[in-house]
Amino acid sequence: MTDAEQEFQKVLSRVDVKPWTLYTDGASNVNGTGLGLVLKSPQGDMIAQLICCDFKATKNEAEYEALIIGLTIAKDMKIKKIDVNCNLLLVVNHVKGSYEAKDPKMVAYLDITKGLTNYFDNFSIEQVPRENNVKADALAGLGAVFKNLNLNNIPVVHIMKPAMERLALGTKTMTLDQHNDDTSENIDNWI
Repeated sequence: MTDAEQEFQKVLSRVDVKPWTLYTDGASNVNGTGLGLVLKSPQGDMIAQLICCDFKATKNEAEYEALIIGLTIAKDMKIKKIDVNCNLLLVVNHVKGSYEAKDPKMVAYLDITKGLTNYFDNFSIEQVPRENNVKADALAGLGAVFKNLNLNNIPVVHIMKPAMERLALGTKTMTLDQHNDDTSENIDNWI
């Protein structure tokens, strides 16, 4: 185990450690099935995942898939306290025991989820409105269409100023920071 891993485990084992927060969402439409996860540390750092599924799933199944993968990632990171936010009331109430899962697939998903939740010292799950789960929702939606677009790598470009201000600078060469492999490219006459 590296020094960084040992330090991480020491921090996670402290009694006063606040819980991590997991935001999950699943999308299923004619384009495909996608999952979105955002795992937020107590300090506010975020790990985001966009997942494209190579299988068809219903909305409920996609929501469970996102929850299961999110909990698995948290478990693999040895996180022991987690608060989950999911916008599908059915899944939340299944996990809380408020609703009974009757469909065989839902029963199987619930069993897997319950098995994962047993790992955590502190586990809670709440239903949140879609507007409070925007990042996971956006990632899930993208995941549903990426498979059919054959795109594996899309750079994220951050434009620091609106076009009016960039044009007022009087230059034809603009530099855009791309957060893809921490590279920066000059783009000549890109406007």
